[in-house]
Amino acid sequence: MKTKSWEVEISHPWESLQVILSEPEKTLPFFPYFEDIQGDRVRFKVPRFIFNFGYEFKLTVGFQEHRAVYTFTGDRGILTITFEVVGGRLRVSASWAGFGEALMGKPLENFARGIAEAIKDFCSARASCPVARITGKEGVVEHITSETAPALIKRVSWELEGKDFLLEGRAEDGTRLSAEVRGGKLVRLVVYESGRRSVIESDVPVLELDGEVFRGLPLEKRFEIKVREL
Repeated sequence: MKTKSWEVEISHPWESLQVILSEPEKTLPFFPYFEDIQGDRVRFKVPRFIFNFGYEFKLTVGFQEHRAVYTFTGDRGILTITFEVVGGRLRVSASWAGFGEALMGKPLENFARGIAEAIKDFCSARASCPVARITGKEGVVEHITSETAPALIKRVSWELEGKDFLLEGRAEDGTRLSAEVRGGKLVRLVVYESGRRSVIESDVPVLELDGEVFRGLPLEKRFEIKVREL
């Protein structure tokens, strides 16, 4: 069996990770090499012949104390992703047992690193997301700032399983904001304030969003938001 591991610091309790990991249909779209999920059937597209450029697996998920395991079983082997929290650090291990084990070093390293960073990011987004109330695809956001706006985008993207969407917000003073996410990237921000319209073009992956792209925007207000899939 070939195994690679990656660790990241994490300040969130195990319960927060369980929330993220217990819904793989929302989390898997942000894993490296992900292609598709239908029920418990998952497809990865790895740029090596081992997965046959779109090999299919059956997923099972198991939980233990401070540990979770995703097991992907396919005709050519088994891919196992293990999540453990040890001393304030999240350790993600990716293992492959099956055809072509000797060639799986780099893909497994990419799996472990990318997954660890994604899980850490989503835990942070849930903790700092400024959504006060949300029902279905509508809600209310209060005290949003350039620092918490990325968390809102990440939270919505996770809830929508990585699908394209348009998030629109309207404040009581008439200020309107919209954020368009396509292909896992924030591609456009539009701001309407005092009769003026500003458009910010972007090309930043959702998981890499920080406060810089939102700097200077009129955010510190109470917004009613709506989310529409594109």
